[in-house]
Amino acid sequence: MSNEKVMHSSQYVVGLKESVKALKKDCVASLEIACDTNIHLLTTVLLLAYQKQIPIEFSKSKDVLGKQYGIQVRATVVAHLKSAL
Repeated sequence: MSNEKVMHSSQYVVGLKESVKALKKDCVASLEIACDTNIHLLTTVLLLAYQKQIPIEFSKSKDVLGKQYGIQVRATVVAHLKSAL
């Protein structure tokens, strides 16, 4: 996802557990996943995203993804939430 889209998207959750919760509640519009994440960690996220036809984009690394969202730690998954409108 481009930096411009990130700046305009005010509602997102960062992290594997929070992303899974949002997916189960049908609140996710799209996902961004770090390419260097171990695949066995992503099984649930990928399965839910496939079942719900959620678009997935990939980031270069966990470090880049964390910095892109202004957090001081590495991020594996970011879920962009559907607008409340």
